[in-house]
Amino acid sequence: MPVTKSPRPELKFHPHAYLFITDALADAQTAFGRDQQSATGGHVSARELLGGVRSLGQRRFGMMATAVFRHWGISSTGDIGRIVFELIDLGEMKKTDNDQFSDFVDIFSFDDAFDTEYVIDVSKAFQN
Repeated sequence: MPVTKSPRPELKFHPHAYLFITDALADAQTAFGRDQQSATGGHVSARELLGGVRSLGQRRFGMMATAVFRHWGISSTGDIGRIVFELIDLGEMKKTDNDQFSDFVDIFSFDDAFDTEYVIDVSKAFQN
């Protein structure tokens, strides 16, 4: 008898993108002092989460962030919203009644956030 896999929805983006977004959520929760055990369950707004994506993307990938995101199929903040709502549909994230996909659309340009506005910290290079 052949083994059948349990049905799993097809992911629209690279699997690493989903892991990165959950890491960015945890970073944003920490940055904004949101506790998972609180009444809000650590909820952050779309803009706060996108700030976490920006910050974590810069730290992890530096000036390669845009290339990494494009490799994963992500080219806009709207794509981040699509991932978030997929994770909500899968039960991996939660939302409030006020959260909507449009909160993620056109918040910042990846080229600006990860290339033009990227600052290389050279402070340690000039320490004695």
